[in-house]
Amino acid sequence: MAKPYHHGNLRIVLLQAGVRLLEKRGATHLSLRELAKEAGVSHTAPYRHFKDKASLLTALAQVGYERLAEAMETTACQFADDPRQQIRDAGIAYILMAVRNPQVFHLMFGGIVKTTEYTPELSQAAQRAFAGLTKIINNGQEAGIYRSQDSASLALAAWSLVHGLSTLVNAGLLQSSPSSEEQLSAIADSVCNHLLCGMLG
Repeated sequence: MAKPYHHGNLRIVLLQAGVRLLEKRGATHLSLRELAKEAGVSHTAPYRHFKDKASLLTALAQVGYERLAEAMETTACQFADDPRQQIRDAGIAYILMAVRNPQVFHLMFGGIVKTTEYTPELSQAAQRAFAGLTKIINNGQEAGIYRSQDSASLALAAWSLVHGLSTLVNAGLLQSSPSSEEQLSAIADSVCNHLLCGMLG
């Protein structure tokens, strides 16, 4: 029996269920029928918002980027007067998100959704996430802490570093795999400190 939902929030319910299902089964085995079952709605309900599996995957990738953007913005607000802590916590937040949601991370960056197929909403979410990191670096430059070169270039270097670490952790390729989020955070903090050494003015 389908579970009731309030008119207007079906899309939210479906996306939440989609993230859960994605983490359970991966993108290959995801289907709109399985999504309906996971969400507890009729098998036709998902088609009100997603015309096919590809549009569902695009929407789920957008959810991932929106979460990442929110993490960047939250970090910037929490440590508004400490650019060094901003970059550390942004890196840790990125890596923890990747490890907590490996299938979402893979969907965002694994080429499943081609950039040529991005919707305007997905493109905006991805740009917002990168802009959040760029703003953190701009904060450090304005404070006279980071070197005064192109902030987008520094943001790309920072992104590449934490993305690479996230990929290594998810693939189990570190020589000593972290057994807890505390250990993972410590590794991320160490890597971000090395990043900082290269960015200081």
